[in-house]
Amino acid sequence: MTKHHGRALALRAAVVACTTAVVATGCSQPRSSTADAGVTVAETTAPTTLDPQGSAFFADRFAWQLAYECLLTTTADGKVEPALASGYERSKDGLTYTFSLRPNVKFHNGEALTADDVVYTFTRLKESPDGIDKALFPTLEETVAKDATTVEFHLKSPDAGFVNNMANPLVWGCAVMSKKAATTGNAAVGMVGTGPWKQESYRANSELKLTRFDGYWGDKTKSERLNILYVPNVSTQVSNLKADKVDLIFPDVAGAKALSGSDKLTVDKAPTDSTIFLQVNNLTKPFDNEKVRQALALALDRDSLAQQAYSGAARASVYIPPGTAWAPKPADLPNSTQDIEKAKQLLREAGYPDGFSTSLMYISGYDPGTNNLVAAMQDQLAKAGIKVELDPLEGGAWGAKLTKPDFALSWNAQSYYSNPFQYVQPAEGRQGPVPASLQKLLDEALKAESQEAYQQALIAIEKEEARTVYPTITLLATDMFVAYKKGMSGVAVPPSQSRTFLSQVSHG
Repeated sequence: MTKHHGRALALRAAVVACTTAVVATGCSQPRSSTADAGVTVAETTAPTTLDPQGSAFFADRFAWQLAYECLLTTTADGKVEPALASGYERSKDGLTYTFSLRPNVKFHNGEALTADDVVYTFTRLKESPDGIDKALFPTLEETVAKDATTVEFHLKSPDAGFVNNMANPLVWGCAVMSKKAATTGNAAVGMVGTGPWKQESYRANSELKLTRFDGYWGDKTKSERLNILYVPNVSTQVSNLKADKVDLIFPDVAGAKALSGSDKLTVDKAPTDSTIFLQVNNLTKPFDNEKVRQALALALDRDSLAQQAYSGAARASVYIPPGTAWAPKPADLPNSTQDIEKAKQLLREAGYPDGFSTSLMYISGYDPGTNNLVAAMQDQLAKAGIKVELDPLEGGAWGAKLTKPDFALSWNAQSYYSNPFQYVQPAEGRQGPVPASLQKLLDEALKAESQEAYQQALIAIEKEEARTVYPTITLLATDMFVAYKKGMSGVAVPPSQSRTFLSQVSHG
């Protein structure tokens, strides 16, 4: 849900209470007695809008991706593949991408997908209230229909990550909309996409019902119906799963423990590419000293933090998370494996033989592991001579201090990015100027002519950021849980946390 380098953390959407009629039953609905009850899933946070261009909240995308698709998509192992486009070509100068649309694709309203719909989509995106187009497509100048099945995207400057953002499995920023449906209906409450599920009904903050779209161009859904219930209380979700009122939930650590051991349920841990990191303000002393920042990084034991803070429901991570198969692991990067003695030596060389005192701000209670995490970090840093005073804040106060910037150290978190460049891109306005050596690598990466060259360029950036410990220290990639009835098939949550896998879930 959060945004990393380049944008402040987007605070969680307020949990909206269920309607009075539903509260009495814990936001659950009676199960259908018919043979075609489909699959019923409980989600914690209801979408603030069904408009795929209307919000930057991470949780909102879980609804959109059920009905909408992009020209490309990203597989669970990080490979970009065709979706609504059968393929694309990149011009030699990197300024034009030409996409050929897949034939025989239809929207849920029966209209055929054309280049005009794609042009409308990306023209409309420029009006996004959250500036999604600027965040994901900062160099996109115009979108042009060459003919009914061919679309050109013209960029102002090369952006090798353009393809990755066009392939977001969460359909954030790239969801293709029907021009007719969007201009004649209300996209905030009605989804008209090309995806495998077609919206049947929607009760805000309560329930979203979908049915199999028989006109879908790809593999049809395994179940005929999908019912999403919005149940803010995780303990209620757990009770409903046990009581056979829902088929599948995404519990927290406590909920997963409460369900483990049941002979009627399966509980899986799913690694994600959402990460937690330490923001280091190099405008403040002593963090303007590279050796001090290196000592800070060397004082931290990521594996221990994962165990202490999240009971093992997290993994050690560096800038590009471990779900990305081609990216280096912590042991492969400088200053990314704990070494207390080296940390103390660097502090002596930097003029701090007795260590120093500083502060670390964070959003208190952001998730079940946050408070434990900062306490564990405080303990680890103290062993190297870095004495940290913890500064718990409410979200608004934390965000204001982060963006001034008015902090020394800050906890932060970020959700999945389809474009790995966004994991390593420094944030404007939070710290000092980007070092020239790093800026050169960042500029070179954007000019990469292939995905392979792009990946190698990003590895070079990651190594330089780990060496200089700028702009952040990524610590952990978190895990999530999924619990469901035994005998159900197709339950495979990808690192992006995309719910598109629900199209392949059935009762077996």
